[in-house]
Amino acid sequence: MFCPLRAQAVRILKDESGNILVLSALCLTMLLSLTALAVDVGLLFVKQSHLQSLADAAAMAGALEASTCGTTANCSVVQTAATSALTEGGSSSPTLFLQCATASGTGILLTINNGPCALGASDPNNLNANYVEAVVTQQVPTLYAGFFGIRSVRLSARAEAGKSSPAAPCLDVTGTSGQTLTLNSGATIQDGVGSTCGVNVNSSGAPAVMENSGVTVNVGTYTVHGTVTDNGGSYTPTPTTGAPTMPDPFQAEITAGTLSIPTQPAVSSTCCNPVGGTTTLQPGYYSSGLNFNGSGYTVTLSPGIYYFGGGVNVGGVTINGTGVTIYMASGQFNMNSASTINLTAPSTGPTAGLVIWQPASNTSQMNLDSGSSSNWKGGVYLPGAQLTLNGSSNAAGYGMIVANSVMMNSSITLNCSLMPGGVCPGGGSGAGNGSATIALAE
Repeated sequence: MFCPLRAQAVRILKDESGNILVLSALCLTMLLSLTALAVDVGLLFVKQSHLQSLADAAAMAGALEASTCGTTANCSVVQTAATSALTEGGSSSPTLFLQCATASGTGILLTINNGPCALGASDPNNLNANYVEAVVTQQVPTLYAGFFGIRSVRLSARAEAGKSSPAAPCLDVTGTSGQTLTLNSGATIQDGVGSTCGVNVNSSGAPAVMENSGVTVNVGTYTVHGTVTDNGGSYTPTPTTGAPTMPDPFQAEITAGTLSIPTQPAVSSTCCNPVGGTTTLQPGYYSSGLNFNGSGYTVTLSPGIYYFGGGVNVGGVTINGTGVTIYMASGQFNMNSASTINLTAPSTGPTAGLVIWQPASNTSQMNLDSGSSSNWKGGVYLPGAQLTLNGSSNAAGYGMIVANSVMMNSSITLNCSLMPGGVCPGGGSGAGNGSATIALAE
């Protein structure tokens, strides 16, 4: 029996009117939720960027003051500099923690680590007191994510700063073409204990460097603008070829007025006298150069500039001098067998930091012969000439050595850690002083 009421109910149940409105409401709710989350995520990204800027500033500020701490890590000066950097960045009264202590509390939390420790052994600067690490942490409330149970997010930013590598190496070969660094069998270039020096070759030559068998190079950096021919040897690190050229650091100081090319002074009061036995010489002009030949005696150079108009030959003699610059206006500087020279550069004045200076116009090579020993506490500057170290000679450069070209059959030790004033590289208040700058490491 047909029932009109039942048929009407079926029609109502099958009626789809209004479904779109329900679906639209559901989709709008989801869209609004995603928009709210996107707003939260965007705000968190902005906050993270701000925290990173604060961490960078704190690390840089701390690193700038780290050298004043001596052997005391996280000294008060570092702490004050780092927290002040955050305050200047708009964060008032950050809570300070030291050396990877667990940071807890509200507001901005700053952890200063001198040296870095947050990453442990995976950080190449781990526990190195020359670096300062800053970790900035903040618990940031969310705007809309709280509806999903996420009421705040802990954000953290880390930065590390310290002394950057010196702008100039300890051995800088400035000739721009041809083979300018030749390392023959038995040649050794070695970093001194506690020193991180480098070797740079500006030549575009192919090769710019010839490395023969039996050669050892062990330095902090080894960069070559041109190419390297390696015939077997031991190299740490492997030379980086195609490197950019480096400007002549001493020429830059001459241009800046830090160094001044000496003018010819008055004739020395001890000029041209026969040298024999224990002798003390005075600075000034030596028109014809000097010959120091003998056996077992010592020549002392009083402080000042020794301006030579002719060659200097040293054989079988020991020469000592503090506060001394030898300026080779012309002629050749020769260290012959069994001779020793120990020179320390002046720390002030027009030639501060240079022990030997030969102008570009003097292209005569500087020769360190077999059996000689040289100790230069200051820079050696030969912009137009070759430095030659023959077999069994030994040289220690406690400063920057700049030469147009270098040929080695023996050993040289590069050591910036023992420079006057501890400057690395360079010497005194000038001469490639190259004071290390502060830069972000990570």
